[in-house]
Amino acid sequence: MLSDRKAFVALHLRWFVAAVMLTAAAVIWYGMEAAGSLPGIPGRLRWPGGSSIVGLTYGVIAGGIIVFESLLGLRRTKWFRTRRRLGSAQIWMKAHIWLGLVAVPLVVMHSGLQWGGWLSTLVAGAFSIVTASGIFGWYMQNLIPRWLMEAAPEETIHSQIDSVAAQLSADARRVVGLHTRVAEEHELTGELRRSGNLIVAGAPRRVGTMVERLPRRERESPQELVIPPLLREAVENDIEPFLRSGTSRERGLHRTQRGAWYFEELRRRINDRELQGVVDSLEQLCERRRQMNTQRILHFWLHGWLTVHLPLAMALLILLVGHIWFALKYS
Repeated sequence: MLSDRKAFVALHLRWFVAAVMLTAAAVIWYGMEAAGSLPGIPGRLRWPGGSSIVGLTYGVIAGGIIVFESLLGLRRTKWFRTRRRLGSAQIWMKAHIWLGLVAVPLVVMHSGLQWGGWLSTLVAGAFSIVTASGIFGWYMQNLIPRWLMEAAPEETIHSQIDSVAAQLSADARRVVGLHTRVAEEHELTGELRRSGNLIVAGAPRRVGTMVERLPRRERESPQELVIPPLLREAVENDIEPFLRSGTSRERGLHRTQRGAWYFEELRRRINDRELQGVVDSLEQLCERRRQMNTQRILHFWLHGWLTVHLPLAMALLILLVGHIWFALKYS
């Protein structure tokens, strides 16, 4: 339900025009009733309340709209989601938005521009918060997806963020492990070359950096790999904890600028070109983790408003039933 200019015209223009016309007609009728309430006394108006014909009519219509709005949740359940006769989900959402907005002036005119008793005040307050949260949610759902595409181009499924974070942590160790194996092989190559026992298996070919192939050693296990102390300390104490948890209070890896400073300092302390390539890979992993943090924050703002909207909507229905019962009993 995007509301940019092109999408608004295509999706919402008819609903917008209909809502404006209905609201205008309701305001005109209400104004006419208010102007004719005290004939012969010009300049004074008495706003009709819920007991008047126009107020009662608007109250019934607004109550019906509130009940219809609550049916959207039922429409999304598995029992009614595939029922084509009920109309598409997009039509229901359009009606939910615009009928909800039309209900606002109807409720105001039904109240006679007064809060009334304690129950009427509760109904009006709950209705105001539900409407405001709905407008806020509509705005967020049109704004945040655009932010998400720019701020987190490598976004993942929200429910899988913790699993992906664990994978990033494993990738950080794997990247360092792969590098140290190559570094150890370079060191062994130098020793074999100096001793004259170097045997090259296969024809050498250039694929990136030319590396002479070595005879297969009897045992190769991660425990035998010697991790450079600087990278071991950086990965174990700073990078891997950040990739797992998404927080880095001491080093500030969760912030883009401080993360850039951290890896720039790490490169400065490392003279080996291959090790600097490993640092680049680790920096990319941290950037992905920062994007996941951004995705989690934006996901909260995208859906967090529902924690206010839905419970209050249910409370509003209960209050509305009580309001109707008291109105019928004491009218």
